[in-house]
Amino acid sequence: MKLTHKLCGAALIAAVGVSIAIPSTTKAENNPFKSDMDIQFTRNTADDTDTTRPNISGDDNVSGSITRNPVPVGDFGIMDVTPLSFGEQKVVTDGNDRTYWAKDYTEAAGVMANNVLIKDVRSTFNHAYTLTAQITKELTATIKDGGVDKTNTLTGAELLYKNLNIQSDAPTELRLEDAALSATATVTTAAPTTFVNNTSAVKGQGKTYIYFGKLGAANATKSSESVQLKIGKEQNIMAGDYKGEITWVLAESK
Repeated sequence: MKLTHKLCGAALIAAVGVSIAIPSTTKAENNPFKSDMDIQFTRNTADDTDTTRPNISGDDNVSGSITRNPVPVGDFGIMDVTPLSFGEQKVVTDGNDRTYWAKDYTEAAGVMANNVLIKDVRSTFNHAYTLTAQITKELTATIKDGGVDKTNTLTGAELLYKNLNIQSDAPTELRLEDAALSATATVTTAAPTTFVNNTSAVKGQGKTYIYFGKLGAANATKSSESVQLKIGKEQNIMAGDYKGEITWVLAESK
């Protein structure tokens, strides 16, 4: 028993001796190294001559091929507004206001809902802006009266725009929000009427269609019944070709 006990004790001593002989390992220090990166952005000068329409999927605004070219506006402005045509109408005097719907903008190979095309690709911390419209030339025609040319102006006419929609080529995080649109807009000669009030510093970027009604809709949202001209019952309408003018303004908001 003593021998056995001594042997066991000797084994323990030997094991301890081996343990002491193993060299210790030093933990590696965490020494971070910071590397650099850089990129430079410059203004896209192609915007100065850009006359292209945004490539947007969906056909409730534009269908087919449109050859009408937008105008270059640099990095901010109105690229196009469809002209309003109310077609040929009969002169009616029945004691009521006269109302007429604007036709869709139509070309040989395509059709568009009436719209305004705006652009904002500014390099800025504030993309807030407003879009307004005002009748700046009332509907006027030159009428022959006994061989003499006279003008007849339909004063006080109004334009009602409804069913406002947005199509944008910007991602959701940057596109103009629906909340920025007026529900309807009545345009007169009195003062500018607001269509868009974009208060976001970030949203509203890219090319954006503000369009009125949807192509092919079968209800009150159809584009062919979304812009209405109203001429007061007191106006003396005579046969003639009447022309007017609407001025649109896209302005930065401070």
